[in-house]
Amino acid sequence: MLNRIIIASSLAAAFLAVPSVAHAGTSCQSTWVKASKKVSKFYVPVGKFVCNQLNTEDPQAAQTCIDQLESFASTAQEIKSTWNQGEDGSWKIGPRALPLNRPQTGAVATERQFVGTPVVNEEFTLELTRTGGKAKKNLTVEICFVDPSGNDVAHETVVLSKKGRKTFTKTFRAVEGTIPLIHLNNQRWGANAHKYRIKSSASGEAAAVQQARQTVSSHSGNGKPLVRPGPINRKRVKRRRPGNR
Repeated sequence: MLNRIIIASSLAAAFLAVPSVAHAGTSCQSTWVKASKKVSKFYVPVGKFVCNQLNTEDPQAAQTCIDQLESFASTAQEIKSTWNQGEDGSWKIGPRALPLNRPQTGAVATERQFVGTPVVNEEFTLELTRTGGKAKKNLTVEICFVDPSGNDVAHETVVLSKKGRKTFTKTFRAVEGTIPLIHLNNQRWGANAHKYRIKSSASGEAAAVQQARQTVSSHSGNGKPLVRPGPINRKRVKRRRPGNR
């Protein structure tokens, strides 16, 4: 009897430990189901990009986190190009990649889905605008921030319309390490569409990344930080000749 209990408990724990796409607890279910394979290829686990899985007080782990973060940033454009292959047609639902600071525009007569870049910052801002179109019914937008298993960390429903609200802007906090999912849904499918503009941006480093940088800086040799510096100002500085004032 005891052996059966132990086996049953082990199996239950195993099932709980394996992420389930089909039963992910997200309000953007259809977007997650379609995006999950690409997410697992490009973005999982996203937690490491914000040091969530590392001891940021350990110099080596902190440096690893920063290296991973910089490596991810350098390949973000490549990821977008690969992600969008086959998804850019006007009648393609997606999900398409939503890169930071690059507005996406179009017209949605049925559905349109986007997957944002994993949040590695302290704040993530999303701007939605209904810019026009002949659709008379509402445009419903589901916004989800999901963990690597597809479960909601934050969720918001927005309704835009021809005669009502046309814009939505919100800065989300405490969503670092998540994947943004955006689902645009025309309430009445047909030839009439909603024209839209959607843009995402991010600012501020996550607290764990800030701690990692402090750790690396404080443990570096000869007072020199191990982290690579930012862009160098190459503007030439005029030197004074001896005797000139």
